[in-house]
Amino acid sequence: MSDQRQRTLAIVLLSCVMAVLVALGGRLAYVKATYSVKLLASSHKQRAGRSVIPARRGSILDCRGRVLATSRRMPDVFVDAALVKDRKKVAEVLASRLNLSADRIEKKLKDKPKSRFITIARRVDHITADAVKELHLSSVGLVDQEVRDYPLGESMAHVLGFVGREGNGQEGLELAFNDQLAGKNGKRLTVRDARRRALRYGDAAPQPPIDGNHIVLTLDAEIQRITEESLADSIAEFSAESGIAIVMDPTNASVLAMCSVPTFDPRDPGSSPSGDRRNRCVTDPTEPGSTFKPIIASEALAGKFVSRTERINTHNGIYRIGSRRIIDSKPFADLDIRGIITHSSNIGMSIIATRMGNPMLHETIRRFGFGALTGIECPGENRGLVRPLKKWTNMSTASVSFGYEISVTPIQLITSFAALFNDGWLLKPHVVKAIVGPDGQVVTSYDKPEVVRRVVSEEVANYLTKDLMRSVVTHGGGRRAKIPGYAVAGKTGTAKLTYKDRRKYEPGAYMGAFVGAAPVEAPRIVVLVMIRRPDAKKGYYGGKISAPAAARIMSRTLAYMDVPRDDVIADGTRN
Repeated sequence: MSDQRQRTLAIVLLSCVMAVLVALGGRLAYVKATYSVKLLASSHKQRAGRSVIPARRGSILDCRGRVLATSRRMPDVFVDAALVKDRKKVAEVLASRLNLSADRIEKKLKDKPKSRFITIARRVDHITADAVKELHLSSVGLVDQEVRDYPLGESMAHVLGFVGREGNGQEGLELAFNDQLAGKNGKRLTVRDARRRALRYGDAAPQPPIDGNHIVLTLDAEIQRITEESLADSIAEFSAESGIAIVMDPTNASVLAMCSVPTFDPRDPGSSPSGDRRNRCVTDPTEPGSTFKPIIASEALAGKFVSRTERINTHNGIYRIGSRRIIDSKPFADLDIRGIITHSSNIGMSIIATRMGNPMLHETIRRFGFGALTGIECPGENRGLVRPLKKWTNMSTASVSFGYEISVTPIQLITSFAALFNDGWLLKPHVVKAIVGPDGQVVTSYDKPEVVRRVVSEEVANYLTKDLMRSVVTHGGGRRAKIPGYAVAGKTGTAKLTYKDRRKYEPGAYMGAFVGAAPVEAPRIVVLVMIRRPDAKKGYYGGKISAPAAARIMSRTLAYMDVPRDDVIADGTRN
């Protein structure tokens, strides 16, 4: 090739290169002029990150400030798989600190995880965490996690509920007040590398977290303990399947204790069947049996369908309404209203209910709040069952009068009795006393009673409680509810239980109940005990299986509350 041709070719190649460089320069200038702001923003976005500053979940306290649920930080131990050079060695040294199998740890490291960070142990104590730190392994780290703790164990588990692994409430008040308890996480800006790993904190000031509020309950941990022990003793004594108990202050409808057996451990809820985690006091309606009679009797007296002195023929314990035969547990001839309530006569109540008629019965039941939510803060509350009036029959008249063809929840039943012991005023029940901020200042107070309506006159309410229901304990089926030093009023009840399909009653299956209050003249507590499916051979009447438990609860609770005994005389000595 001649020199001239070589020079020509070199000039052409150089010209092409220069043309390309000019084009690239032009393109670069265009990109810079057009996209520089956008590209810089994208670059900043890729480098910028956020790290969460977790808020501390608020505590739950009883009415005296005892801690029922609280949060603490415990670290997880993890391994960064990308930094592990000798899996066997790392597994052996960690095993010695964590009391775990080295083979198990090594297997975790061998498996191909979705993340390079492999959690080896969760929620270790701080002594173990310090031991892990002393290893000084670059591939091993610790990260704090919030752990929910319940210092009283299983006590109040159904009311409190529990918190899931993600830190959110799953049941009970932990769920109902999750937004209040959780607070709001803070955040801090970080600078990250191309692999999105944090290099350092950003220059902007961090946004601090807002810790959750605390919830103060009306429940008293000591009264709860008394109630749980008394209920558990009766369930064991009569080999029962389950039971519930509630203690309420009738003057403001605050719940002082609420328990259900069987129970569960809120620290390990997954170890118990879902049925054991249900708060049966609010979720499980049942036919109330004879405990329902004072509710019907209140309107019978108010509406003058029966007088205080009238004697009603109870037909010696056997009475027919159409094709149906109604039987009393004991035969009597003539009984007045006191005798009907004292001896729990189904026949006497049926005759009175017939005089009232279905519309009045239905209106009375609804006025006392049955068939509607009470509004208590516990989640999962059931309305119970009050069938529409058009579906009632002549047989319903008698059935409803002694607590059948109607289903009520325990919280509905004790709330209605609290109204009778509160001069006829129905109040909204509650378990939350106040919401308190992380600074200790009260955010919301629920101390003031919330009146729903008057359900019966003060005169009738006092006659029912101070006379008729007191007679149940002194002369009737509630004699086992007597307690030393205090006058008690109450009502027993026994109801048959249906099969699970609710189509037929199951032979030998009963619910025995007692609901009562003390001291009668100025009631401080109302107590409801329901025991389901006891061994029928050991007893199943409410007066036998539930009244003794209620008596123990009332006696110990009144002493704990330092309520003066009825037998204290003016000079301060006791009879």
